[in-house]
Amino acid sequence: MITLSKSILWAVVATIIAVSSAAAVETAAAPADLAFREEAAFRAAAEKAAPSVVSIETIGGLDTLGEAPVGTGPSSGLIVGSDGYIISSTVNFAHKPASIVVSLGDGRKLPAKLVARDHVRKLVLLKVDGVSGLPVPTAAPQAESVVGVWAIAVGRTYEAARANLSVGIVSAVHRIWGKALQTDAKISPANYGGPLVDIRGRVMGVLVPLSPNENEDISGAEWYDSGIGFAVPLEHIQKVLPRMQSGEDLKAGLLGIRFRGKNVYADPPLLAHVRANSPAYTAGLRNGDLITTVEGRPVELQVQVMEAIQSRYAGDVLRVTIARGDNEKFERELKLVDELEPYRRPFLGVLPERVARSGKEGVGVRYVFENSPARDRGITIGERITAVGETKVTSREQFIGAVADSPPGKPIQLTIQGDAGERRIELQPAAQPETIPASFDTAKPAAGSPLKSEALQIAEYGNACEIYVPDTYSDDIPHGVVMLLHPSGGFEKSRLKTLVAAWAPFCRRDRLILVVPKAADKEGEWAPDDLTFLSKVIDRAAENRNVDPLRIAVIGYEEGGTAAWRTAAGFPERVRLVAVVNGGISGSAPENEPATPLDIYWAFEKGFPNLGRLKAAVERLREAHFPVIVRELPAGGDDLSDDQLDELARRIDMLDRI
Repeated sequence: MITLSKSILWAVVATIIAVSSAAAVETAAAPADLAFREEAAFRAAAEKAAPSVVSIETIGGLDTLGEAPVGTGPSSGLIVGSDGYIISSTVNFAHKPASIVVSLGDGRKLPAKLVARDHVRKLVLLKVDGVSGLPVPTAAPQAESVVGVWAIAVGRTYEAARANLSVGIVSAVHRIWGKALQTDAKISPANYGGPLVDIRGRVMGVLVPLSPNENEDISGAEWYDSGIGFAVPLEHIQKVLPRMQSGEDLKAGLLGIRFRGKNVYADPPLLAHVRANSPAYTAGLRNGDLITTVEGRPVELQVQVMEAIQSRYAGDVLRVTIARGDNEKFERELKLVDELEPYRRPFLGVLPERVARSGKEGVGVRYVFENSPARDRGITIGERITAVGETKVTSREQFIGAVADSPPGKPIQLTIQGDAGERRIELQPAAQPETIPASFDTAKPAAGSPLKSEALQIAEYGNACEIYVPDTYSDDIPHGVVMLLHPSGGFEKSRLKTLVAAWAPFCRRDRLILVVPKAADKEGEWAPDDLTFLSKVIDRAAENRNVDPLRIAVIGYEEGGTAAWRTAAGFPERVRLVAVVNGGISGSAPENEPATPLDIYWAFEKGFPNLGRLKAAVERLREAHFPVIVRELPAGGDDLSDDQLDELARRIDMLDRI
């Protein structure tokens, strides 16, 4: 047995305490040391890229774009050519400035000119003359920009001599239809046009605002500092740089196809419609064809084809394989174009019956419009349409689809079954009407109990929503949906109560369900994420009720009008009428397509701001062959008058016209 003296024992204890204390200090210091190293690495990476980052100032140009004011403060750019080529974001030039001044990292201020735009990825190419040897950054291979790697957003806006930065990670790749990396670093006008840098100081991409549903120059800018930012890979920019240096504007490529179904992530790429005189039509693609490969790669979902199209430019060639029927398969090369011949929705002048009659052939005629081709050729209420050309029709949807698929400008042959027997007639389609008949049917119920209210909740969204159903509702009859979008701050209780009461008789008369969602924001401001919620509300409403997909209307009041417009533009397969009441029409219009017709109703108060510009926008919509109805609100009012509400309800009731 070993015995230790007290002095030795205390020495051992002291040594143990000292070692333990040192270990504790080292353990506590480790996180601080790691944070210091990370900070040093971030700074080193940013400093490596900083010489190629420039500050850009613009002078003159527009004050607003749509309803949004245009910022004129400094923005950022990235040198991509030692001889003075600089890439930046279109959001910095959307206001069409009169002059551009670039501040280099060494302090020099030089004039620049705009050489070309990439409209697909929201980029602009600038050129500074009379320089050489400018620092060009090292590009990070796109294959190395994977989810989870550090991402440093760099700009040069606050101080010309010093770059600003924010730090995050790459949170997703192949975003916005395969065009961009996504980062959770804070992105804003301070670094739009600047680089997204990896931890080694290599440039992964150029920061731009992007939106999956809209393609305006400023689309996506509303997400700034939200943790959702996008960067176009520099590797891609380098590939298209020669085209832009030659002065070529890169535009979105179009094929002229529309898929069948609503879920692009679940439905197969089966063609519902091929636009006449489009690249797809010229190459021999037709309705009902199935795309099975793109560039030699098998595809099973619509999203795979859409990504291949939307990531390319007009002028690019896309190679696809088509399956037709059970046995036919062929390959085609399709050259994308930057615009399609505007579609003119044919109008014959018939409202079809919505409920099939047992034992009856074809589609019944519910109403015939005055001064229409159908009225001129003697079609009457109660007769039945049994065929369009050689295509037999047994439903309203078949009838509408067959007419929409008819060659544009050509007469349409109908087979009619009436009391006098069967006859065949030809009708020359007319333009879509911007007038509304006083009534379509007689003896429709109007009076009744107040609309029954119930809450609708979608688990993954925090938005509240109420559905109001008339007491006349029956599962045997398809009902339209009218969605009311509140202004900024939400509806006041008294105003909402008045609106619901005003709509009640029309909901009974025209078989409509009223839907009133709320923005998720506590202050009642509509945000981009709300738009997806609104589209899902429409789908959810149809799960438990007989909803008529051809009569879906979204009505936005004041600031809610912008949300209504963006919902119609972003989800054209769901919305058939958009109405903006005392608000502006801003953002891009949806493509005027045979499968997704859209009516527009715009009502404004006297003295509405920017009225002249908004009326010009209406005329552009009419030039694109959208039917647009414009009304002035009653003096001193923010809502439609009773007569205007009745008129709008009747417009919704005629959305399935042919």
